[in-house]
Amino acid sequence: MDITGRTNSLDEESQRLENWYLLLGELTDCLWYPDDLPGLLEGFCKILVLRAGYSHTEIFFENSGEKSRFEATSARAPDFLFSPSDHEHDGIDGIHALTLDFNVAPQMHLTLSVRAPFEINEAAEPRKVLTRFAEELVSAVRALLTTQDHHDLQNNLELLALSVHQSPYAILITNAGGELEYCNPAYTRIAGFSLNEVRKTHVLWNNGAATDAAHRDAFLALKHGEHWHGDVQSRHLNGHLYWERQVVSPLCNDAGQVTHLVAVRQDISDRHFQLQEVEQALLLREQALVSSSNGIMITRSDEADHSIVYVNPAFERITGYHADEVIGREGRFLVRDDLAQPDLEEIRSALRERREGRALLRNYRKDGSQFWNELRISPVKDAAGAVTTHFVSVINDVSERVNYQKELEYQATHDSLTGLANRNLLNDRISQAIAWAKRQNLHVGLLLLDLDHFKLINDASGHGAGDEMLKQVAQRLNMCVRDTDTVARLGGDEFVIVLTDLPESDDVEAISEKIMQSFSRPMHINGSEIFVTASIGVSVYPRDGDHGEILLRYADIAMYRVKEHGRNSVRQFIPEMGVTAISRLNMESAMRRGLERAEFALHYQPKIDLKSGHVVGAEALVRWYHPQIGLIHPIEFIPLAEETGLILPLGEWVLNEACRQQVAWVNKGLGAFKIAVNMSSRQFRQDDLAERVANIIQRSGVDPHAVTLELTESMVMQDVGSTLMTLRSLKNLGLSISLDDFGTGYSSLSYLRRFPIDELKIDKSFINDIHVNPDDAAIAGAIIAMGLSLGLNVVAEGVEKNEQASLLKEMRCTQVQGYYFSKPVDATAFEGFVLKNQARRVGE
Repeated sequence: MDITGRTNSLDEESQRLENWYLLLGELTDCLWYPDDLPGLLEGFCKILVLRAGYSHTEIFFENSGEKSRFEATSARAPDFLFSPSDHEHDGIDGIHALTLDFNVAPQMHLTLSVRAPFEINEAAEPRKVLTRFAEELVSAVRALLTTQDHHDLQNNLELLALSVHQSPYAILITNAGGELEYCNPAYTRIAGFSLNEVRKTHVLWNNGAATDAAHRDAFLALKHGEHWHGDVQSRHLNGHLYWERQVVSPLCNDAGQVTHLVAVRQDISDRHFQLQEVEQALLLREQALVSSSNGIMITRSDEADHSIVYVNPAFERITGYHADEVIGREGRFLVRDDLAQPDLEEIRSALRERREGRALLRNYRKDGSQFWNELRISPVKDAAGAVTTHFVSVINDVSERVNYQKELEYQATHDSLTGLANRNLLNDRISQAIAWAKRQNLHVGLLLLDLDHFKLINDASGHGAGDEMLKQVAQRLNMCVRDTDTVARLGGDEFVIVLTDLPESDDVEAISEKIMQSFSRPMHINGSEIFVTASIGVSVYPRDGDHGEILLRYADIAMYRVKEHGRNSVRQFIPEMGVTAISRLNMESAMRRGLERAEFALHYQPKIDLKSGHVVGAEALVRWYHPQIGLIHPIEFIPLAEETGLILPLGEWVLNEACRQQVAWVNKGLGAFKIAVNMSSRQFRQDDLAERVANIIQRSGVDPHAVTLELTESMVMQDVGSTLMTLRSLKNLGLSISLDDFGTGYSSLSYLRRFPIDELKIDKSFINDIHVNPDDAAIAGAIIAMGLSLGLNVVAEGVEKNEQASLLKEMRCTQVQGYYFSKPVDATAFEGFVLKNQARRVGE
């Protein structure tokens, strides 16, 4: 329902009613009681313009050759008594003209010319009315000039009487005391009373309403030229009340004494209820603004004036400013001098273009404290919807949300223990440093630092002391570098330092020396002085590589050279340390010789049962100790071994050595825990794989139930039919099958159900941030639940924090492995780890 449209229509009708009444009243005064002829003619022109809606009225009066001219022009858009013409094109610019000529007397002539914004042709009712008014004017002139009694004009105003009788509005005439003497048919139709039923009663104020007495006093106090208009309640014949808009005016005699009261009424019951609905709606909106938890600010929309005209209580609460302090000011005062905010331009553009806008801004309260404001502005249009008059701004204090998001971002990019950058942020900082150095022709230094014998300190003093040491190490490293450099913790006791903007590659040596000197001072932990040393490997961009992965790998190789040569030192990477020192042909030859000369060795990483905390197995990982280069990590030689086919003899040696070692540990009484061996794709595709594995089991004497072969998802999905046959043949030997790096491949549940798999290993990428990233936690939880539902053992690898282990335990993960428990170690160190674990079990 268009309440505004209907309200406007009723307002127009009410205005027309009042204009009609005033027109008739003023015409009566003008024609009955003129002071002189010019006043009569000039007053007549003004009444037609001001009350009848004519845009221009002009009278030419000629008397015995003497000519006079009187006119009146409307200075505003008229309130029409008559509807605007549907044929305005018949006039010029919608204006219609008419001229009437009259012979008043011999040698006396009167010409009336009018212009109007409505139709006044011969068939139009306004012309008939105007002609009758003009005739009454001529009669008044004659009467004035012939000294005829002006009161006789009343008998000639049949038109007025006819208008009153046929008016759609109720017209009541009372005596000076308010007793009804006349009512028109409209009143009897609206009120239900006949004239006889209400004659001599005080119908103007006798409605039983609380305002009756006030209305009586107001009406009886009216004097010549005064009017009363307002809304009143009237009572119908059947007793119900309804609302009317009423205009009351006095009629006076020549002496100015009130002889009658005339009331014109319009039934506005529908409009009154509509107004009530509008008022209630407006009240509801006002209450909504006042009750809103968001700050509301309404401002002007002038191009040079966006001053505040209203703020709600929430605005006062959020900003600390009282309404009186901000009304008249522009809203930008909340930004103060913090103008370097990108989102400010969006608000400026929205104001210029008079459209909606949204921004996240730093605003400041009255006390100077900052809050984050999620600001939304919207234009407010006028009733026609064409012009923007104001802007409404919604101020939402989202400081808690923004700070929480920043905290999440910080946790996702920083180590929870030391506050240093983690691996994710480190990779980004390295990329940025290299990109900047490339443009500026500078160098980037990368230092990989590993604490020496940290595990011994951790075991001797406890994890709490170890954590405190790591924090102090982080503080010392930060003190050794500039603000533009980055210190990160990779995990465990490994740290990485990114040195940016180095003019020369040798500049990294000064920082390395500074770090070594900082470690020469003891650390105070739990009241004790503890000395710690570090092995540092260094790589430099662009000398050693052009991206972060290569630089980290080479720094790691250099660091391991330090470990092999006594620790507590710094060594820069040189090509001879890695695969780049050996051609592909030489590497292949070196690997063959290495297999013959027993240069390869196995390291073992413990697998821990989460429920009991016991060591229940180990993963065997191959290492190559080159006689000239030193330790070469698998990432350096495994890809080439796969490509050249050397992975077959190497893989067979690894399986044989792992089985032999497992038997040796059983014979030493360490326990019958399982040994897990990774199998390459090329190995797995051998036609006689089952026979080869059976021979190794037979030669080593290992219990096949104590051996687990780890296969990757992508490996088993390459040829499902062949894979299924191979897996069944291996299972027939009594081995266990583990699906390694699960979650990174594309296996389906249907194949997991068909394959004879005993174990799922969750890839490390899903474990890294499991304690801070809900998505990773959800994925890991789903994998664990799925594996357990299929009756599989579930292992999580890459566990580096207690929080990760605790969360995995809550998820009912079966086993874990990672640096939090132990890095891969040689057979002797592994035995020591197992014995300590067993000793703790006895102590418990």
